[in-house]
Amino acid sequence: MNRWLFLFVQWFKRDLAGRYRGSWLGWLWPVLQPAAQIAVFTLILHGFMQVRWPAASEGPGDAWHYALNVLAGLTVFNFFAEVLGRAPTAILSQPNLVTKVKFPLLLLPTVTVGVALVHVGIGAAVLMLASVATGSWSWHVAWLPLWLVPVVLYGTSLAFILASLGVYIRDIGQATPAITSLLMFLTPIFYPMAAIPANLRDLFELNPVGWAAESLRGFLLEAHALDLTTWSWHLVVSSVAFLIAMGVFRQLQEGFADVL
Repeated sequence: MNRWLFLFVQWFKRDLAGRYRGSWLGWLWPVLQPAAQIAVFTLILHGFMQVRWPAASEGPGDAWHYALNVLAGLTVFNFFAEVLGRAPTAILSQPNLVTKVKFPLLLLPTVTVGVALVHVGIGAAVLMLASVATGSWSWHVAWLPLWLVPVVLYGTSLAFILASLGVYIRDIGQATPAITSLLMFLTPIFYPMAAIPANLRDLFELNPVGWAAESLRGFLLEAHALDLTTWSWHLVVSSVAFLIAMGVFRQLQEGFADVL
């Protein structure tokens, strides 16, 4: 276990260091990218198309309220989008570790999830600072660690499945951009859940990304307690998904060396 943790830390640091190596702006990019997305969504959807968030007051504060809600949605979405984008090549990009070295291959997609979580941390920190600045800070921020458990389990399950299948089905890496775009529009990121027709809302609420985004908004921006009934359901589903995904990975792992 100590060796696994040591390797995880080393690969995590290596991945982060390599991500922005040679970039002029370096670690500003994890902040600048969502900031640009928020600016575009707020200008087009809020400013031009008059999309409004419930409980927002008219005036300059309305745009600020909309931007913060979009940030909460993007914080969750960008986590899953990064896992979707990078997990299919997590094993493919390291053939030497598969064929020549005894290495815990489960660690590679796990590192992908860990690096993606950095963006969740940045987004959550900005949201907490905003809640302090607007006077809406509350003790409900303490729900964050509990909320993270099923989110991480969902993300890790996705990473295990995509990383293992990506070795055998190279088209997965080509398909993920389209899937990511579809996920963005099927998730209440730049529009509230209340905007979805009532007859479709139950279907949308099954989306774990949508649940995670709505929950994060609830306890960070609206001072609502985490719905423990729904959280428990997602914890069970994500735990089962994690165990299944790990089993699939271990089963498919036996043929990695032959394919690579």
